[in-house]
Amino acid sequence: MFIFDIFKREARRLRTVSVVMAAGMLALLAGLWFVQIVSGKQMQGLLERQTFRKLRVPAERGRILDRDGQALVESPPQYNVVVYLEDLRSQFTNEFISHLAREYARDHPGSSAGRLPSKVANALRLEADYRVVSNLSYEVAAVLRQPMALERERFWHFYSNYKIMPLQIAANLNNTNVAIFAEELSGLPGLDMERQPVVFYPHKTTAAHLLGYVVRTGEERKYLAPGYKGTTGIEGAYEEQLKGEPGTNLVLVNNEGYRQHEEVLAPKQAGKDIYLTISLPIQQAAEAALARYGVRGAAVVMDARNGDVLAMASVPTFDPNEFVTGVSPERLEQLNDPRLRQQLNRATYDAYPPGSTFKMITTLACLESGVIDVNEIYHVPPDERDSAHGVFKEPGYGQIKDTAPPGDYDFEKAFYNSSNTYFSHFGLKAGLRKLLEVAKRFHLGEKTGFATHEEVAGIVPGPDQAGKTMPLNSAPYVSIGQEITVTPLQMAVMVAAIANGGTIFWPRVVKEIRAPGADAAEESFPEGRVRDKVVLNPQHLQILRHAMLQDTEHPGEHPGANAYPAFHDAGGRDKLPDFHVAGKTGTAQVNSPALDYKHVTWFDSYGPYEDPRYAVVVMIVDGVSGGGTCGPVAERIYEAIINMERPGPPQRAPARN
Repeated sequence: MFIFDIFKREARRLRTVSVVMAAGMLALLAGLWFVQIVSGKQMQGLLERQTFRKLRVPAERGRILDRDGQALVESPPQYNVVVYLEDLRSQFTNEFISHLAREYARDHPGSSAGRLPSKVANALRLEADYRVVSNLSYEVAAVLRQPMALERERFWHFYSNYKIMPLQIAANLNNTNVAIFAEELSGLPGLDMERQPVVFYPHKTTAAHLLGYVVRTGEERKYLAPGYKGTTGIEGAYEEQLKGEPGTNLVLVNNEGYRQHEEVLAPKQAGKDIYLTISLPIQQAAEAALARYGVRGAAVVMDARNGDVLAMASVPTFDPNEFVTGVSPERLEQLNDPRLRQQLNRATYDAYPPGSTFKMITTLACLESGVIDVNEIYHVPPDERDSAHGVFKEPGYGQIKDTAPPGDYDFEKAFYNSSNTYFSHFGLKAGLRKLLEVAKRFHLGEKTGFATHEEVAGIVPGPDQAGKTMPLNSAPYVSIGQEITVTPLQMAVMVAAIANGGTIFWPRVVKEIRAPGADAAEESFPEGRVRDKVVLNPQHLQILRHAMLQDTEHPGEHPGANAYPAFHDAGGRDKLPDFHVAGKTGTAQVNSPALDYKHVTWFDSYGPYEDPRYAVVVMIVDGVSGGGTCGPVAERIYEAIINMERPGPPQRAPARN
C-alpha cells in the first residue's frame, strides 16, 4: 500500500508539470497565430510602405595652389541651417487639428473638424506643415538677425519631391551666426546646422582663365545632393583628380516620404590637391598691369631655364565664383560679348600676327643665310606721301609703310628702331623658305602641349609650303610678322629658347598632385622637359641678344630705342637697377573684315640680360605701340619678379586634413 501511495503522489506532480508545459505551448501557439495571422497583413503593409533610398554625399573638392602653397582655389565649409521635416510631424499634426481643421469647420457650417473632405484635408495638412516650417524660419531669422523668408512655392516643391532631404532655410552663416545658433537655437526640434563644402576662389579674378571654373551638378535629380564639376582650365583638365569620390548613404523612408533611419554605405573621399608652377605675386602683378594699359590682351611669364609658367594672364577677365552658384542669362550674355569675350584665354586660345617681334626670327634667318652684314649701312628711303617715315618699295612688290624715319641704318639701329624697310629688304634676300624654316625650328604655329589643352596652333606654314599655300612674294611681309599668327605662349617659349641658348621646353604649369594632408607628392610632373634643341651659331645668338638689349637700353638720337622709355624715367635713370632686360617691340597691322581690331602690339623679352632666368611676353590688342603700351606692362612684371627674388620665407597655405 505504501508503495502505491508513493506512485500516486508522484503522478500528481507529473500531471502539474504536464499542465504547465501544455499551457506554455498553447501560449506560444497563440502568439504565433497572432503574429502570423492577425498582425501579418498589417506588418506586411507596413513593410511594403517602407523603402530604401541611396543618397549621394558629395566629396570635398581638391584645392589648387600656387608654387609656394598659397591657395588659388579652396573648398571651405559653408554652414547652413536646415530643417529635418520628420522631426516636426507632431507639430504638423497639432497645427492641423488644433487650428486649420477647426478654422475650416467654423467657416463652413455643416462641416466637422473630424470629418473633412479628403481634398480639403490634404490641402490643409500641407498648409499646416508650411506654417510650422515658416514660423520656425522666422524664429531663426529673428535670432540670427538675418532677413529670410520661406517662399510657399519653394516649400511645396521641396515637400513634394525631396522630403527625405533636409530643407535649407539659411545659407552661408558667418562665424557670429554660427556661434549664435549653437547658443540659442541648437536645441529646437528639427533644426540642425549642416556643414557643406563649396568651391571658392579667394583671389576672385586672379588666374581665372588658367584655373577655369566649376558648375553645380546633381540638383536636377531627386535624391542627389549637389556637387561640382570642372568645365574649363585646370578645373576641367584635372577633374578626375580634383573631384574626389562621393560617399553613399542608405536611407529608410516610410510611406509618408520621411526618413526613418540612415546609415553610411560608403564614406566620401576628398579630392586631391594640385600644385601649380604659378607664382601668385607675379600673376597678380601681370593682371594689374594688363588691366591698366589694355582692354584686351595677355601676358605670359616663363622660367627660361626649365619652361615653368610663372604667370599667365588674360584680359578682360571674370570671377569664377559667379559660376559656383550659377550665372544668370543676362550675366552670361555679358560674359559672351563677341568683342570682349571675357572667358577667352588670349594667351593660348587665340592667335595673332606677331608683328616686329618676328624680326628676331628674321635676324637669325638673315645671319644664317649670310645676306646681312651687321655693320653694313642700308639707306631707308622716305615715303613720298609721308616724308617723316621710310617706305619699302622693291620692283615687283607693293609698298610697305615704315614706322621708323628715313635715313641710314646699321643692323642694331634698324633693330631697336624696328625699321620695316630694313628687315623687309633683307628678309626678301633670305627668302620665304628660310624664314619659315627658322620659325618652325622654334615650333611657331604649333601647339605647345599646354596642360589645359585649350590652345590653338596659329598659322605658320612649314618651309615646304613656300610657293604653295603661301606665295613667295610674301617674304617681305612675313619678315615683319605679317600674314602669320602665333599665340603669346608660343612666343614665350621662343624667347626662352633665345635666352637659354636654344632649348625648347614643353611648358609646365602643373607641378605635382598630393593627397589631402600629405607632405609628399603622389604624382610629380618633372621640370625642364625638353621638346627640341635649336642649333644656333653662338655668334649669331650673341648679335641678336645684344640688339635686344639695345631695344631697352639705347637712348639714341631721336627717335631712341622703342622700349627705352618703359624702362627709364624722364631723367634716363633705370627703373630696374642692376636688372637689365633684353626685348623686342612689335606692332602688327590687321586688315581682316572678320576681326574687330586694327592692330596688335607686343613686347617680347627676357631678363636679366647677364644671367637669363625669365621670359616675359606681353600682347595687347589695339594698343598704341609695343614700346608705349606693352613695355610698361613688362616693366611692372619684372618689378614683381625682383620683389619675389628678395630674401624672405614664402607664405604657405596650411595642409588640409
